[in-house]
Amino acid sequence: MSINRNLLNIIIILCICLNLGCNEGAQERETDSHTVQVSSLLPSSSSSCVLSPRASTTKSSLHVTHRHGTCSRLNNGKATSPDHVEILRLDQARVNSIHSKLSKKLATDHVSESKSTDLPAKDGSTLGSGNYIVTVGLGTPKNDLSLIFDTGSDLTWTQCQPCVRTCYDQKEPIFNPSKSTSYYNVSCSSAACGSLSSATGNAGSCSASNCIYGIQYGDQSFSVGFLAKEKFTLTNSDVFDGVYFGCGENNQGLFTGVAGLLGLGRDKLSFPSQTATAYNKIFSYCLPSSASYTGHLTFGSAGISRSVKFTPISTITDGTSFYGLNIVAITVGGQKLPIPSTVFSTPGALIDSGTVITRLPPKAYAALRSSFKAKMSKYPTTSGVSILDTCFDLSGFKTVTIPKVAFSFSGGAVVELGSKGIFYVFKISQVCLAFAGNSDDSNAAIFGNVQQQTLEVVYDGAGAEKSDSGKVLDSYTIQVSSLFPSSSSCVPSSKASNTKSSLRVVHMHGACSHLSSDARVDHDEIIRRDQARVESIYSKLSKNSANEVSEAKSTELPAKSGITLGSGNYIVTIGIGTPKHDLSLVFDTGSDLTWTQCEPCLGSCYSQKEPKFNPSSSSTYQNVSCSSPMCEDAESCSASNCVYSIGYGDKSFTQGFLAKEKFTLTNSDVLEDVYFGCGENNQGLFDGVAGLLGLGPGKLSLPAQTTTTYNNIFSYCLPSFTSNSTGHLTFGSAGISESVKFTPISSFPSAFNYGIDIIGISVGDKELAITPNSFSTEGAIIDSGTVFTRLPTKVYAELRSVFKEKMSSYKSTSGYGLFDTCYDFTGLDTVTYPTIAFSFAGGTVVELDGSGISLPIKISQVCLAFAGNDDLPAIFGNVQQTTLDVVYDVAGGRVGFAPNGC
Repeated sequence: MSINRNLLNIIIILCICLNLGCNEGAQERETDSHTVQVSSLLPSSSSSCVLSPRASTTKSSLHVTHRHGTCSRLNNGKATSPDHVEILRLDQARVNSIHSKLSKKLATDHVSESKSTDLPAKDGSTLGSGNYIVTVGLGTPKNDLSLIFDTGSDLTWTQCQPCVRTCYDQKEPIFNPSKSTSYYNVSCSSAACGSLSSATGNAGSCSASNCIYGIQYGDQSFSVGFLAKEKFTLTNSDVFDGVYFGCGENNQGLFTGVAGLLGLGRDKLSFPSQTATAYNKIFSYCLPSSASYTGHLTFGSAGISRSVKFTPISTITDGTSFYGLNIVAITVGGQKLPIPSTVFSTPGALIDSGTVITRLPPKAYAALRSSFKAKMSKYPTTSGVSILDTCFDLSGFKTVTIPKVAFSFSGGAVVELGSKGIFYVFKISQVCLAFAGNSDDSNAAIFGNVQQQTLEVVYDGAGAEKSDSGKVLDSYTIQVSSLFPSSSSCVPSSKASNTKSSLRVVHMHGACSHLSSDARVDHDEIIRRDQARVESIYSKLSKNSANEVSEAKSTELPAKSGITLGSGNYIVTIGIGTPKHDLSLVFDTGSDLTWTQCEPCLGSCYSQKEPKFNPSSSSTYQNVSCSSPMCEDAESCSASNCVYSIGYGDKSFTQGFLAKEKFTLTNSDVLEDVYFGCGENNQGLFDGVAGLLGLGPGKLSLPAQTTTTYNNIFSYCLPSFTSNSTGHLTFGSAGISESVKFTPISSFPSAFNYGIDIIGISVGDKELAITPNSFSTEGAIIDSGTVFTRLPTKVYAELRSVFKEKMSSYKSTSGYGLFDTCYDFTGLDTVTYPTIAFSFAGGTVVELDGSGISLPIKISQVCLAFAGNDDLPAIFGNVQQTTLDVVYDVAGGRVGFAPNGC
């Protein structure tokens, strides 16, 4: 991706503008670190509003606030704000939109004195969104409206009456152009209408000779309406006639009560371009870090500090709207990171007021994270959240010393971030490094608004493929009490709830299961059953020696852990037959044929919680004949009907008729003629479920049978056993994270399982000393039904040795069953585990969640959740898969992993 420099300049003031622009109190730049009060990391509880002095005293200024802030006209103290997860989700949607726009190629040090207008800004990271708003007057007489200001957008627009189709809820009265004497529509033949393509990405259309605009954003929000001209009033002294804007009569999205958007991009329809004769395409802002202060947005050069240092604006691929930057270096605690120059120069970088978290190329982020963690090593780490994977627990600390982070730009400008620009705070026990890696080396870096907080950022528009996962966290510090479930209530998976083609997956004995009244199985029985499954897998094995998921229709179901709930199996509920009969089925990547118990039970049936399926009551049931190709692997026939028989490792079995039936996953996803087993003779420890959903690689598995619908893609996330929430099982590619990293599916050691190539394991900061053939000789598989990961004897011995060394400060205790490395945490409030990460073929590194490391029998007996397997194939079990998004792209021949999948 090429970067074309020009004479445009972007100006970033190096001094932190706490007094200059944001009115929050200054800091010195004398050391390589910030020492701050831990309590100051959280937002102030004050409900008062402190106005920006610059915005209040500059004649051409308006105040900028956050839409949910204390100082906002939209805040009545009752409205709910999006939580941090929603903020980060919306932020990722914006980043995805920016990177999408950048996917195609396009081909002085003084600010000119000019008239100026200033507006003030307020922080949104802790208030519900990363967006900042200004209030401007529109029309004659003027109608004061709150608009998001956005350097990544060009066209200014607001909702207008009448709402021909639909409008989202807006706090202020919606603008009515029929009541303004200065409003008029723009014709289709105007040059401005012809400019819509570059400003919005969509060419203008016509309605009765009037120009129609349409614009869509990364989170699928949109606005459609008339391109018009109107009077804009910034202050009493700064009034502009004939400003082009969008009068939207069909608008939807998460705009949370604001009236619309103020476009500050580089296109000729942006507000800075339209007011160039007054302000010379110059504007600046300061975004405060405190919820109770305003910052400012200033048009023109008034009040700009003489200490400003400039760096050239660059033009990024297909990104005429964006303000490009040339990042040349990053330092952490005074030490320059070892980042090759091409890491930034190849994909480019931009600065954006609407992106919350700064995104860096994978190698740059890995270097930043590694250095930052090393300098923060005395603070306990904690689990990541969403895109933020480097977090700390600062509970009990009064102060924290943070290494300073500084960015160097072309032209010699160096920007040192304020302490509030380094962390994103969820709570004192979860304070995260406010940076994230891009999913691809080719994606541009984005300098986000958290990092811009308290800086004066001045825009002088007239002046001028291999992903590296980086070093993983060295440890987790967790509350000992959190090792066990804390609630019996059920929290449904948001992913499963919000995807139209989804069903919930729960554990058969979990709080979310209607089977949960059954007696729970103890740990001994869990381990016994798990070992039986492993032996069954090994018995079967002894008889057999680009990164994009294809688009397909999707269906999703949710999952809950069973380690402490009675079993390692997870279940989904689906409908079978016509009318549909809802049944709970264990889902299993190690089995192909789906089956359920059926009436009549000619042999015997085990006890089942739900009524058994009766095929005679279904109008869509039909047996499969012995001559069917699908029957070729069956063992026998009965009156020309195909009979199947399956035995499992714990001596459980099912026998019955191979049949075809309608399967209802959701109301929108109904599958006709699915082959399944209608079992009339079934025995085993199935704990009340109706049967099994086969997700294996064979032709009779549900993914294989539905390949035309879901493209043989499915994914799941199994929640931690300490969680009272569900996870999900998803068919198709909908909702799959862009952070998924893939490793090839191997047919070794068996074509009947999903093989994977493990090439390394690390514990804490230490790579295990294992030979290349440690796994390659016997192979490895991933399995949803095996509870605990099994490793070759020598590999397990090395893992255990390093883990015990890292845990030497904790009291050891006797083993439990096949687990020989256990600890007594009695009397401890927290415990710090070394992290464990698996490296797979293709460069994919998977760091296990803290819950995927130990099996808590009781507080005085918490065991390492791995076992040796006498040099048989390794099995990557479901405890180690918890909280990961595990994606099976069978058609593409690969398995992928992403963190925080539930």
